[in-house]
Amino acid sequence: MPNRKIYTNTLAQIAGKIITALISIFLIKVLTSYLDVAGYGLYSKIYNYLSIFAVIADMGLYTITVRELTKYADDPKMVAKISGNILSLRTLSGVLIIILSLSIAPFLSGYNSLMALVGIFIVSLFTLAGLINSSLMSYLQANLHTEFSLIANTCGKMLTFGMILLFAGLLFPRATTDDIEIFTLVMIAWLAGNILMTWLTWWYTSRYHKIRFAWDKKYILHILQISLPYWLALFLGVIFFKVDVILLSLLEESTIADTSIALYALPMKIVEVGMMYGTIFLNSLLPVLTTAIEKKEKSKIESLTWKWFELLFGFGLAIAIFWFAYTPEIIRIISTPEFLSTTVMWYSSIDAMRIVIWIFLFYFISSLSTYILIARGEQSRMMWINAGIALLNIIGNLLVIPMYSFIGSAWVTLLTQILLMSITWWYVRDSIHIKKSVIFAIFMSIFALIGIWLSLYITSRFIYQNTELMSSLFQVGIGGIIFWSIYLGGWWGIRKKMV
Repeated sequence: MPNRKIYTNTLAQIAGKIITALISIFLIKVLTSYLDVAGYGLYSKIYNYLSIFAVIADMGLYTITVRELTKYADDPKMVAKISGNILSLRTLSGVLIIILSLSIAPFLSGYNSLMALVGIFIVSLFTLAGLINSSLMSYLQANLHTEFSLIANTCGKMLTFGMILLFAGLLFPRATTDDIEIFTLVMIAWLAGNILMTWLTWWYTSRYHKIRFAWDKKYILHILQISLPYWLALFLGVIFFKVDVILLSLLEESTIADTSIALYALPMKIVEVGMMYGTIFLNSLLPVLTTAIEKKEKSKIESLTWKWFELLFGFGLAIAIFWFAYTPEIIRIISTPEFLSTTVMWYSSIDAMRIVIWIFLFYFISSLSTYILIARGEQSRMMWINAGIALLNIIGNLLVIPMYSFIGSAWVTLLTQILLMSITWWYVRDSIHIKKSVIFAIFMSIFALIGIWLSLYITSRFIYQNTELMSSLFQVGIGGIIFWSIYLGGWWGIRKKMV
């Protein structure tokens, strides 16, 4: 597959994700106002709960399917067989997950209220829609036709955003609507957006490929067998990221649990939105990297992994250091003042944000290592690594939550992410230019520190600061221009020297 097509495919996805990320940030602003702090905590708690079930239903099939479809790209019958069976398998698993999630919830403290159960039911429905959507996307990804995801994702998000604005501003304002009705309306808006996105993806995929459900028992068993190690690794990875919120809901006092979750979930939501960009790059890399590994083209493997390391490290570092420096202003922009002033055990969302924002950097790097292992067919190794990391994360949260609440969870999540990066990096070191990567990381860190120092110096010395929203927007905007000008200039200079 030509590099130009890979880059075009990736850029199309990035454009779509930038648009949907901006919509997501505006949605956070609207949701934190419409739901209040405790309501946003319940909303986040339900999403974390269902995300675990979503990974169970996914069975690791998206990435494995992309790899399988790439192998049989020249065999239309095999492509049809794979696509049809995957679509049937994921649809069935989605239906089973609806039943399972609703069966378990009544027995969990914090998840057994009427509002929580209604939310779980609606979220499980658009989890099913999402599974069908990603089944179709695996075909488009393998053939590098994901440019339409820009339109499908944007339309889905815009419908959700528009419906919530309509509910909050006109039809069901907070002053005249009770909490359970508000919560249900928000969930319905998300369901409508996901259904629209899935329908659009279905329509676009049908232009290239006849969509049909199929059930070949022998092939189903085959694909489950090869996906099982990655499925378990993925499940354990999600446990690693999501178990903290579930443990907070179970271990914290009921009077403060939803507030603690909200203060922690806000920065973690930002991290989740940003983490998808690393996945975009790597999903585009996977087909061509898999081919290079199968052909044992060592120079091409190193060239590909270097280019993706440069992008992932470069952007991961910039996002982390800039967001760390401007955390109070950014939280004021994307949420409400309550998230700055509300505290649990003297900690607010500012403190959590300044810890978890560094996950960007370490997650991006470890994801590159993970995808190299997948391209090699070493999913079982990832399973054992993620099992160890997830276990450490659970033990760490059990130890620190009673003493330090959500701020302890933030530290545990960051430290275990660093450990995951270190372990996976060690296993793929033979596929990466280690010396070149280290030199690049050192110089980029220097430019990042220079850029952020000058940015903070100028915005704090020459720009009047107060607690107003427009002041925060101005500070972040001017600071961003200064920082990115210096950082990207340094990056351009380093690239010229290292190419």
